[in-house]
Amino acid sequence: MSKQKAHDLGAPRRHKYGHHVPQIEQRVLQRSHRILSRLIKSYFRSEIRGTERLPTSQTIIVTHHDGGMLPINGICFGVHWYDQFGFDRPLYVLTHDALHSLWDPFSKLMADSGLLRADRRAMDAVLATGQSVLLFPGAARESFRSFWKRRDIDLGGRKGFVAQAIRWGLPITPIVSAGAHETVIVLSSGQKLAERLRIPKIVRSADVLPLVAGFPWGVWAIPFLPQIPIPAKITTEVLAPIHLSEALGRDLRPEDAHDETIVQAGFDLVLTRMRQAIDQLYDERKYPFVG
Repeated sequence: MSKQKAHDLGAPRRHKYGHHVPQIEQRVLQRSHRILSRLIKSYFRSEIRGTERLPTSQTIIVTHHDGGMLPINGICFGVHWYDQFGFDRPLYVLTHDALHSLWDPFSKLMADSGLLRADRRAMDAVLATGQSVLLFPGAARESFRSFWKRRDIDLGGRKGFVAQAIRWGLPITPIVSAGAHETVIVLSSGQKLAERLRIPKIVRSADVLPLVAGFPWGVWAIPFLPQIPIPAKITTEVLAPIHLSEALGRDLRPEDAHDETIVQAGFDLVLTRMRQAIDQLYDERKYPFVG
């Protein structure tokens, strides 16, 4: 038996899906799109603006993480993406490791739909195919921020997507949404408690222990329990793509991805534009949930 085959046989089952770019199953994708499209357009009254700004070529799409365990804003955007481009232009999405380790059939369904583990190896594999990728840098810290801070985004302070944009020479397309963080009421993020309990050392990116209110559990402090989202209206806006060389006024090269000053400047630029845009969206809303 070859060393490679022995290595493959000995690999943990939790790595079976999500690390390699899958061949998206259009039949699965079309069926999922049909179901989710009806759901988000009726239950959440989802609307999107600025789809004409989406590049027709490869791009890195970045958005904030809302809605607790369910990235409702990401689901809404995914539906609108396929409305815009059809199924011949796939959208790959980077998601938390835990979602790929629950149950093999579920992990396979995610892979068939273009969902991968959120790490650089998976992202590089997608970008090498020439396809676009959607990611949520904020992870749990942002998805479980307090309901009263729903318009506050910080992307978890994670800047890796900027380095990747520089390394691959690709534009960053920011996406913002209002309403997705009204689909669940986070009373407290529990970030300090999580730090005291050293949870981030046990589970990657799990730097919160939130107290959540919603259906069907009432008030609970177990973030991975399934929930029935509140039918809040969700409005999404696609912002203009950011070409970092142009925006920062310098001819960037792949090696600049290791320059912390340049990466920080790019991150600050993206975050500033996203914060301005989400403030405008929330300013338009007359009431929470209703829109």
